[in-house]
Amino acid sequence: MAASPEQLDELLTYCINFARTMLNASGDFYPFAATLSLDGNVAAVGGYNGEEQPRPAEIYELLSGAFSAGARAGQHLGVALAANVNIPAQYSPEAPDGLRVHLESNGFARFIYVPYKIDAQGVATIAEPFSVQIPPVFFGNAGNA
Repeated sequence: MAASPEQLDELLTYCINFARTMLNASGDFYPFAATLSLDGNVAAVGGYNGEEQPRPAEIYELLSGAFSAGARAGQHLGVALAANVNIPAQYSPEAPDGLRVHLESNGFARFIYVPYKIDAQGVATIAEPFSVQIPPVFFGNAGNA
């Protein structure tokens, strides 16, 4: 079963809003995530490896592993894994800094890039998102739609 476009949009909107909140509060954020349950509810997911200041890549891998296991076990209808990244120049982003959301469900796998800028007062301005199709990672048995 695949998530609907509206459900995937709900996951993405959660990630954009949370990233904006974190950027406005501290100018940065660790990887975070959200899941879409089989009954259609969005739930926030964080990762903790026991360290006070872990490497962001370790948290990303921790969440990624949990999502792979959860998708194989049929626990999720969709997942969104967010990271603070430098957007590849090949995409000609409005700003080099960006939120990247790995948004995936059965039959759908994309990186959604959301460029942002932080002004001198520490306020984040979010630009228009764009997507890049990727091979499925969590729902690997599905084709991309």
